[in-house]
Amino acid sequence: MRKLIICIFMVLGGCLLSFAQHPSLLFTQEEVNEMREGKGTVPAFDKTLSEVLSAADAALNSPISVPIPADGGGGVVHEQHKSNYYAMFHCGVAYQLTGDKKYARYVADMLEAYARLYPTLGFHPVSLSPVPGRLFWQTLNESVWLVHTAVAYDCIYHTLSAKQRTTIEKNLFAPMADFIMDGMGDNHANNKTFNKMHNHATWATAAVGMIGFAMNREDYVNKALYGSDETGKRGGFIRQMDYLFSPDGYFTEGAYYQRYAIWPFVIFAQCIENKLPELEIVTTPSALCGGAPYIDTMTPDEYGQMLLLPGTAATVANGTATYEAILYYKPADILYNVHPSDKSLLSVANEYQHTYLPTIGGFRVARDIARGEAAPIVYRSSVFRDGRKGDEGGIAVIRSTDPKLNSALTLKATSHGLSHGHYDKLTMAYYDNGNEILTDYGASRFLNIEAKNKGHYTRENESFAKQTIAHNTLVVDETSNFGGDIKVSSRYHSDIIYSDFNGDHFQVMVAKETNAYSGVEMKRTLVYVTTPFLQFPLILDVLQANSDKEHQYDYPLWYNGHFVSLNFPYTKASNGLQTLGTKNGYQHLWLEAWGQNEKTNTSSFTFVKDNRLYTISAATTPRTELKMLRLGANDPDFNLRNETVFLIREKEQKNHTFATSIETHGDYDVVMETSNNLTSSCEEVKVVMDTAEYTVIKAIYKGGHSVTLCLANAEDSKKNKHHLSVGGKNYDWNGRCGVFAK
Repeated sequence: MRKLIICIFMVLGGCLLSFAQHPSLLFTQEEVNEMREGKGTVPAFDKTLSEVLSAADAALNSPISVPIPADGGGGVVHEQHKSNYYAMFHCGVAYQLTGDKKYARYVADMLEAYARLYPTLGFHPVSLSPVPGRLFWQTLNESVWLVHTAVAYDCIYHTLSAKQRTTIEKNLFAPMADFIMDGMGDNHANNKTFNKMHNHATWATAAVGMIGFAMNREDYVNKALYGSDETGKRGGFIRQMDYLFSPDGYFTEGAYYQRYAIWPFVIFAQCIENKLPELEIVTTPSALCGGAPYIDTMTPDEYGQMLLLPGTAATVANGTATYEAILYYKPADILYNVHPSDKSLLSVANEYQHTYLPTIGGFRVARDIARGEAAPIVYRSSVFRDGRKGDEGGIAVIRSTDPKLNSALTLKATSHGLSHGHYDKLTMAYYDNGNEILTDYGASRFLNIEAKNKGHYTRENESFAKQTIAHNTLVVDETSNFGGDIKVSSRYHSDIIYSDFNGDHFQVMVAKETNAYSGVEMKRTLVYVTTPFLQFPLILDVLQANSDKEHQYDYPLWYNGHFVSLNFPYTKASNGLQTLGTKNGYQHLWLEAWGQNEKTNTSSFTFVKDNRLYTISAATTPRTELKMLRLGANDPDFNLRNETVFLIREKEQKNHTFATSIETHGDYDVVMETSNNLTSSCEEVKVVMDTAEYTVIKAIYKGGHSVTLCLANAEDSKKNKHHLSVGGKNYDWNGRCGVFAK
């Protein structure tokens, strides 16, 4: 027993000693020394240090302002408190890197001002959230504030007197941490948020844990790691890593929220590694936010920005929010410090970050880039499983085997994705030439634009953005998946049932959904085909619906570009616009033009984006209704973006297969006024066979060329052999999909 007590004392003593070391969150003292010694040896990192000092000096040259909370996201007061935590962060880091106490004094003065303000605050006056904050309109922002401020406090800890630390911790940090964990008064919604599996909880646990480390409060650290009851069974950071990530590193809330939560995940993981290395936190599969999948689920645009793949509530069309993690949070620096053998992370940092974190990871990244150690980024076609066990569907990504083409294709078949999920089963998106071509709307929100609903989500987020019609997938009877009921949707997931990315001239992915619409089975096959007779790779899209009852099937294709032409006669609305429907997102769609193709069995639509054209050619009949639609109806506050969609409608069908050729073609130079290949090569798309066992699609192109797609509808294996004789021709292949080009 005595030996046991001694061992426990030694362990606890070691933990307390570790807690007492400062700095140790963003970096350790040994790492600070290494960065100081390296000054002048790595010009790129010197530039980063210069930028940090410039930001810190700018803060010193401005008066400290800690105003009483008054407005929502993007308001003047909101932004002041936000800029304050950045200022403290930069000044704290500047003190460690220079030793100049003027930076520490600034942080101390700011913290003492907040220590006077915070005890006087009730709930924030702007009431838009069920989890209201005190400094900010929602507690989430409070957590973000504390994550950054904890780093600053850790950096200047030893410059403060015991009295100063007591005042700041008693009046500011402890009340804020308690509030984040439990709320106050009769509102304890924060406790539920703190313990849930959600990006808000990631920020909350990181905030409480990091300030716990900085304050030497082991109780706060334990609650952050293992939930407010400290059991690990209800919540906590450790449980989040287990439940929020799949074995492939896919974040269940999708790529956007992986972007948003990557900073608290990686920075808190690093803090834990510094403070409690015995937990071996960075060696767990999901510890650093699935770093490789994070990189793999991006496609770079021509401006060096990063467009995250679609499928979450907050995806934005122009990508401005989606590459923030690369540009500001710079996770590659932290990831590289943990995985220095992954030299492709150096290329990520070099090509997309442009600057570096003022950490030992940032220093080593800049140093090793200068040494020429960077390896090329390999954008792989992959399937990322969803769910903590990898059994809740996933998202499939096809990338071109030629990196110069800069194209990617996605197929989403995941779980709902918690509260930010959309009703978008089997949706697809296409990226090419630095643009999102077939688009995902994302959310209707004006983040931090206070004049727009206080910077919050608009009502159109529910009425349109989450609805199935807002996505490139099948809509049955003008209703959304699961009737738009999140409780029902959260019980189910789609599945990626087949993929093959190793073909010589094609890549394929297949997904299935059986629960989104009662009695309707949906399957989707996307094939990315490289041919010698087409300028760019071809996409063949086969979207199948099977039911025992008749339905109306709508297939919307949201496109980013300008209308060029249709190959069928159409009527354009001239005397006022009508909406396509009355609910489930249809009420927001203006019907601009409509027609039916009675002369040919293939209907084509061409649009242009930048210097390239895109043609969608679909197998149709004279009964097929074709519609050109524009977003914006029933939108009195102009909240919705002006976006366009080409819709294919089939009525009174039990079973139907949408067969589509998506062709990228043409070059247009507006400066030189030159162009070529502006006319689509596709002459015909037809469904040659469509049975329970097999589906055969043939797309015919100019010059006598064709691509025939043979699908074994019940096949999941890549090994089984298939033989078909169709139209006097024999087709033999292995697995679910055979592609035959001539």
